[in-house]
Amino acid sequence: MSIQRLGRVLSCAPLALALLVLTPAQAPADMLMFTHTGSGSGSLDGDPFPMSDFIITAYVDTDDRQGFSSGWFIDHLSASISIEGVANVDFLTATRHFVNNSAQLVGFSRAGSSGADLFNGPSHPDFGTWDMLGPIGPISGTGYLLQWTNYDVHTTGGILVFADGSSDAVFTAIPEPATLGMLVVGGMALMLRRR
Repeated sequence: MSIQRLGRVLSCAPLALALLVLTPAQAPADMLMFTHTGSGSGSLDGDPFPMSDFIITAYVDTDDRQGFSSGWFIDHLSASISIEGVANVDFLTATRHFVNNSAQLVGFSRAGSSGADLFNGPSHPDFGTWDMLGPIGPISGTGYLLQWTNYDVHTTGGILVFADGSSDAVFTAIPEPATLGMLVVGGMALMLRRR
């Protein structure tokens, strides 16, 4: 391949990347990464912490999606929480995310069909039709921490407890980064093959 031709191909790579990222419907992913942010006070392994921002990061396989009367849920393959100034820990208690289409609400809870809710919200009309099979967000609104004291939530740093309360919340679902990387590489390879 000549230097000039290689230059033309590489000059199109950013466009291909942009098209792949901006058109997720063309490349549905089986693996999604959820991020869910909020803030709250509580304790980790018995040590109290003040109001702190947190981010929950969870990975799911959309093939594991299950239905319930008002929407869908997917148990996590793995989930972790980063609490600013406190710790970064993995959840040992099984967890899930759910969408209640009737209430137009997303949430984080214990795993399984009857998992007790832990962080509900935000609410948004887009959640009325989201089927948890593709990307959504970021969607912001109000989130509600609840039921952390009803049952122990085990993490690699000890038992995590949040006090009931509300805070700003943001939820995002995107293709899991490794999957997204494969889509980009595949798209670039297809462009090279066509040229």
